[in-house]
Amino acid sequence: MSIRALIVDDEQLAREELRFQLEGIEEVEIVGEASGGDEAVRKVAELSPDLLFLDIQMPERDGFAVVRELVERGSAPLVIFITAYDQYAIRAFEINAIDYLLKPISSERLVRAVQRAREALPARGEFIEKLRRLTGSIRVGRKFLQRLVVRRGVEMDLFDVQRVALILRRGEAIIACSDAGEFVTNYADLDEVEVQLDPGVFLRLGLDYIVNIRRITGLVPWTGGHYVMTLADASGTEITLTGTQAQLLKNRVEGV
Repeated sequence: MSIRALIVDDEQLAREELRFQLEGIEEVEIVGEASGGDEAVRKVAELSPDLLFLDIQMPERDGFAVVRELVERGSAPLVIFITAYDQYAIRAFEINAIDYLLKPISSERLVRAVQRAREALPARGEFIEKLRRLTGSIRVGRKFLQRLVVRRGVEMDLFDVQRVALILRRGEAIIACSDAGEFVTNYADLDEVEVQLDPGVFLRLGLDYIVNIRRITGLVPWTGGHYVMTLADASGTEITLTGTQAQLLKNRVEGV
């Protein structure tokens, strides 16, 4: 069964290029195109696509505004964000979106993104709920978390989030690694804390890590295409990253 896809981009050349690439993927059926956010909302209502290839930076209504509208209407398809470079696109990918694609889009990355979408189709309802949380967390003027609730022994305390180099999942606990040591936080899941953090400072790297990019002291190549990232916390924590994670980090740092 093919995936019914709608392409949304305000640049005609970009739409044509993506259409050409998608036509080479057998499991994708392109049901239409839209050149802007308002048209995208109408086309989703008319065509009921399974998957939206959605540019973020568009006039009249950007990609996130489109998603908010679709979520509110209860008609959101799966979403793959597309951008030349945008910190929110990367954040969306790491939290909730099916994938993100950086322009120019490579054929290999596009195939992987489509495969992610195929795997996510059976859990579409769960995906829409995550989208609802995402779009609610990236509104203009939002105040981000300044202090984390952490445990010091049996007591609860507030800790300056800027001193935190890494937030990670360890078993059932969410741990904050800081210049003063490690603390168990009062959060049940990384998603819960991530949506409250400034995306200009904190970057989600996979399922288990959120990194403060201002507290990275080193990133060096390692064996097998991996990299080792060193952080400025009390332990000088080192984390092995995949090549994809390292590129994600490099893109963010270069864009700050």
